[in-house]
Amino acid sequence: MVIGVVGAFDEEVEKFIEMFDLKKDDCAIWDIYLGKFMEKDLVVCRSGIGKVNSGAMTQYLIDHYQVDLVINSGCAGSLLSKVKIMDVVLSSYVTYHDFQPVRIMEANVPDLGKVRASTKLLNIAEEALKKLEVANYYIAPIASGDSFVTDSTVRDYIYTSTGAYAVDMESASIGHICKLNQIPFLAVRTISDFSDGVENFEVIAAYKSSQLVKEIIEAL
Repeated sequence: MVIGVVGAFDEEVEKFIEMFDLKKDDCAIWDIYLGKFMEKDLVVCRSGIGKVNSGAMTQYLIDHYQVDLVINSGCAGSLLSKVKIMDVVLSSYVTYHDFQPVRIMEANVPDLGKVRASTKLLNIAEEALKKLEVANYYIAPIASGDSFVTDSTVRDYIYTSTGAYAVDMESASIGHICKLNQIPFLAVRTISDFSDGVENFEVIAAYKSSQLVKEIIEAL
């Protein structure tokens, strides 16, 4: 089994490099690290921030490493008050908040713009959360767009228009590419802020997601 893990920036991948003793693939034009764990091949990459970077990286993983599944790991902003900092959101589906009008997105994105995550990966992730005794988690939509959401008015609009619990800049494009290639995927995001530009705990949140993804990989 070949497992692909995508993070956007350094803190979203560095724990994987440490935990699995990964080595950089010097032949790759991307920031990609390789290793083995429990007879599984791991391909962990730093895509860079944003939809184009993460989408291009995902296609590269599929084409050049023949990954069997992709997990997106990292942090995200909360879109509603009950979803607190350090809560975990597993993607039930991913969607775009900046692909307008919605009818065009629905016509050009798989699953009518609500790209569903792998049920198998969701089930494994939920069991991993229980093993780690993480009580505060949600299986819920995640919305992505090419902007840092730091304004409460924008935050509230995204929640109202998409129904997502969390917002980031990569999950939807990763899910989109995986669905086009019929590759199972899951986004695992730990809440780092309230999408209001006030507090941001992205490093701690990214590390928490890394630990959860490690448990998922062990269970696969």
